[in-house]
Amino acid sequence: MSDASQDLTLLVMSGQTAPVRRVRIRRAWFKQGAIGAGLFVIALGIGGIDYVRLRLDAIDVDRMRLDASRQHAELEALRGQVGGMSQQFEEIRELERKVRVIANLPDRVQETRAPSDGGQGGAADTDGLDDAALPSAPEPALPDHHDLGAVRAEETLRSALDRIELRARKLGALLPEQRASLESLVAGLEDRRDQLAATPSIWPTSGFVTSGYGFRTSPFTARRQFHAGIDIAADFGTRIIAPASGRVVFAGRRGAFGRLVEIDHGFGIRTIYGHTDEIYVRVGQRVERGTRIASVGSTGRSTGPHLHYQVKAQGRTVNPADYIFE
Repeated sequence: MSDASQDLTLLVMSGQTAPVRRVRIRRAWFKQGAIGAGLFVIALGIGGIDYVRLRLDAIDVDRMRLDASRQHAELEALRGQVGGMSQQFEEIRELERKVRVIANLPDRVQETRAPSDGGQGGAADTDGLDDAALPSAPEPALPDHHDLGAVRAEETLRSALDRIELRARKLGALLPEQRASLESLVAGLEDRRDQLAATPSIWPTSGFVTSGYGFRTSPFTARRQFHAGIDIAADFGTRIIAPASGRVVFAGRRGAFGRLVEIDHGFGIRTIYGHTDEIYVRVGQRVERGTRIASVGSTGRSTGPHLHYQVKAQGRTVNPADYIFE
């Protein structure tokens, strides 16, 4: 059979009177067209599959980003809660320390515990709760088919969670010790009610501390000297109250302190109030916590209205801040 016999002939008639046109189409063209169409369909299918896969991958990445963002927010909230717990724990320990100073009780018992989480044995120490000191989780080997960024983000979150969990465990381990210490404190306080009533524990006046206890540069000589109390700046006439019950042993002028009041609270504790303006108590008078004893002034060697407040225990000056509850 000849190639011409395998061709197709189309008869094209444009009208009744128009001549008939013959168009011959070779069969080889049909084969080539079918092959081309098949290849086009195959290419289109592969492209569609790749497009769908890319879209699914994009959806997965977006979902992972949303999950990572949500986990990050939850992680920050958890970190804040643990940090708040740590701060409250430190505030409780500081409060206990002040109570023990005021009540003249021995320091808290330091317990020796077995090492845990790689730490050394010994007394509890919250300094080990810093995030920087906590170990991070090791980064595992990553399979080739994993998304590197997503896996690293997941490992970062896991490492942070491990640190927070370790910090929470350390806080939990300290709670039984703190509870035992507070129980012993309460037992000691019950035996010292009279002493507590006579021990300074509140601010003697309202104002701002302008000079603390310890060494400082003198405002008069510009030399380094020891400041045996705290200076509380306040307006003229601001009332000064007794921070505990006691008996007035001095009320008058005393050298550079100007007008001064001194109260003996018993149990070896005395308080001194210098640079006052008006004095409202007399020697021998019994005062209670909250009794007005004087007003803020600037008498004696003073640069402005303020109260110089001292606390003496067993004849030696001590830091008045240890005898003030915030």
